[in-house]
Amino acid sequence: MTANFAIDLITALWLGFVGACIGSFLNVVAYRMPRGMSIVWKPSHCPRCSHPIRARDNVPVLGWLMLRGKCRDCGEPISPRYAIVEAVMGAAFFVLAYVELFSGGANLPGGPISAFTGAADIVWNPQWQVVGAYAYNCLLLCLLMCAMLIAQDGKELPRALLIFAAIFGCMAPLGWTYSSVTIAAWHTPIVRLSVGIVGGACCGILQMSAFLRCKNISPVLFYGFRWMLIIAAVYIGAQGAILVYFFSSISTGIWNLVDREERIPSGSKRLIGAFCGALVWLVFSPQIIALISVLRNV
Repeated sequence: MTANFAIDLITALWLGFVGACIGSFLNVVAYRMPRGMSIVWKPSHCPRCSHPIRARDNVPVLGWLMLRGKCRDCGEPISPRYAIVEAVMGAAFFVLAYVELFSGGANLPGGPISAFTGAADIVWNPQWQVVGAYAYNCLLLCLLMCAMLIAQDGKELPRALLIFAAIFGCMAPLGWTYSSVTIAAWHTPIVRLSVGIVGGACCGILQMSAFLRCKNISPVLFYGFRWMLIIAAVYIGAQGAILVYFFSSISTGIWNLVDREERIPSGSKRLIGAFCGALVWLVFSPQIIALISVLRNV
């Protein structure tokens, strides 16, 4: 094992742990924000007995496993969704660290954006363009995950969350070249912002098709899916958002073949597919764009 390999692995594991901790926080946000509860002041607690969760039980994924999915004090079952969200976000941060961060932004169209590679030269000797691109794309995944969880709970997305997503998603392209993987090579701020707005408009049309095709989708899931598409469009542009839409449709169709009893609503499957589609786009966007170019020339 070389020193660079060890540094990359340790850094990626650390970022994965950070992602899992953020996933734990997203669980809190998804539960509290729609109910008007503070997401800062009151520590994590059991919703049944209100006993604060001990620090050793609050470790992402491992805490749930050690408790065997039950509250230590009252024995109330703890949904496995908490551990699943933590594990998914940890894995997403870990994978994106190797694909984007350590490669110097090689997954960005027109990339890499840095001549340096590896955690030692990118993270510990910060290359801020690459670190910023990684943080920006991780923020997109966090917003999509939070929107998915809230919609699955049957709650409307809070305005504060949507306002934050809109302000950051619109302001970042104006001041930062690599804020969108779709248009990384375009250096005009207005063009970058316009592509995001156009993508949002396209998604407004696409989500109507999704609503008409899903027979058992609730209005809350419908609007949640719409906002997930619009958020994706603003952050990664029209191409990425369209891929998210089609990936959600394909994954829903595959899932329906397995889940013939409809134990999971189609709307929830579509939301999960949208999140997976965004992750696929972030990891494989250059290959997808190259494939589209080849198909156009056929």
